[in-house]
Amino acid sequence: MQTAQTLNSDSSAVTRQLQDVLGANYKNDDETRAYYSNDVFWQSGTRPLGVAMPEDADSAARAVATCSQSGVAIVPRGGGMSYTKGYLPAVSSAVVFDMRGLNRVIEVNEDDLFITVESGCTWAEVNAALDGTGLRTGYWGPLSGVNATVGGALSQNSAFFGSARNATVADSVIGVEVILADGARVTTGAGGRQGAKPFTREGGPDLTGLFLGDNGALGLKTAATLRLWPKPAATDYLSFGFETMADMAAVQVGLARERLVSEGFGIDRTKASHSASVNRISDGLKTLGNVVRGGKTFVSGLKDAAAVATGGASFLKAHNFTLHLVLEARNDDELKTSMARAREIGAEHGVEIENSVPKVMRSKPFSPVRGMLGLEGERWVPIHGVFPLGDWKRVVEANDAFFEERRAFLEKHGIVYSVMTMTVGGEFFIEPAFYWHDEITDLHAKSVGEDTVKAWRDRPANPAARDAVAQLRSETQDLYISLGGVNWQVARDYPFKSVLKPETYALLSAIKAAVDPHGLMNPGSLGLGSDDAR
Repeated sequence: MQTAQTLNSDSSAVTRQLQDVLGANYKNDDETRAYYSNDVFWQSGTRPLGVAMPEDADSAARAVATCSQSGVAIVPRGGGMSYTKGYLPAVSSAVVFDMRGLNRVIEVNEDDLFITVESGCTWAEVNAALDGTGLRTGYWGPLSGVNATVGGALSQNSAFFGSARNATVADSVIGVEVILADGARVTTGAGGRQGAKPFTREGGPDLTGLFLGDNGALGLKTAATLRLWPKPAATDYLSFGFETMADMAAVQVGLARERLVSEGFGIDRTKASHSASVNRISDGLKTLGNVVRGGKTFVSGLKDAAAVATGGASFLKAHNFTLHLVLEARNDDELKTSMARAREIGAEHGVEIENSVPKVMRSKPFSPVRGMLGLEGERWVPIHGVFPLGDWKRVVEANDAFFEERRAFLEKHGIVYSVMTMTVGGEFFIEPAFYWHDEITDLHAKSVGEDTVKAWRDRPANPAARDAVAQLRSETQDLYISLGGVNWQVARDYPFKSVLKPETYALLSAIKAAVDPHGLMNPGSLGLGSDDAR
């Protein structure tokens, strides 16, 4: 298979052709190229030839074909919230496709229970389109949903809102439309049949699954159809405090086995102190109106808001670990039963505490992505592993021992470690994160706002600490692989080729060769078409 590294191209000719197709929506100035060579963690990477910003699927397909015919790599990009080199070029002869211009809601079908949107729609836009319908997707977005796009979530896989009960975004998808490397537009699921609605993923081999979690290595997503379900009518919140992560994880797994929780997450005291997202609850005046509107009645909402405004986040620091849960049901009686059972499970290992955190998270689920920096502007990056529910205890014990052994290394480099745990459907998810002082990039500033970062804009680069964080991430990845874990957001960061059985990797390589014979679609992702992956 030829790769983008072995193909020659005339960048000036490609630029002219892409400008003919996209007009002003193709940019190749130095500032744009530099901006698109960074993600949330990895920076100063390879600059692309330019950036395509199509606003419709037809022009996107023509632009992809133009690149392919010239031997130029195609690198898909969504909302830019990733930190695994997924949208960073592996080769210099590449064009980044920023897909945020494809952001139309194509169809909301209340009778057949599906919504079709373009891939550049944010999750905030998807949920806004469903306002008033009484319907919602099973998984309905990440915390970064004000910026994160549907296409990005499908390429990277994603979990948060709705995920404890309904698993990842992949479980909510019926079909996708993708552009292959030669510019052909392909629709999967029932939407790929002539004369059929996109109402099911069934009816033959599951071609939809090929393009989920592929990090854009197999195709450029332009649209997706998601299953809709009735939105639960009753909602309530619970939080618990724990002495150890093992105590907290035991409760999370117990709740998951009975499918009691819609979404929930557990954090350590460090996360509670450093996370700007968690500490949003200290800003009671800004959240007051949302909490009032989220109350079952105006009076109860007002009381909730007063508690949030006066309580702040200080109560979290009284516990080594805290767990924050949202429970939903079809009616108040069903919710009451679920809440009582959840309290029983929580009391087995922890104590119930003020539930301000999940309440405020839900009051405005798609807030600005302030959490991509620490409370005082520290740089932040996570790493994760996903495991069978039954493996939670040995995973927690191994994780605790691993980071205890590296305490001196963390202190030496000024790195603060924190950890978050979730259950995602029938899986246990663990995500350590690292905070350290480093320069604020343009990507951070644009994502969270220049006003937010202005006090830290002059902070000098700290490559030594950044390299130490990269080392920690790599070692943590290897730990989780050794424990039998898997990873989402593989891109060019997580081990993949090295952990697959040879026959499985051979099948994936054959599929890649069939849809992308010259290795031009995001080369390097999933270890395909480049050595820049494990």
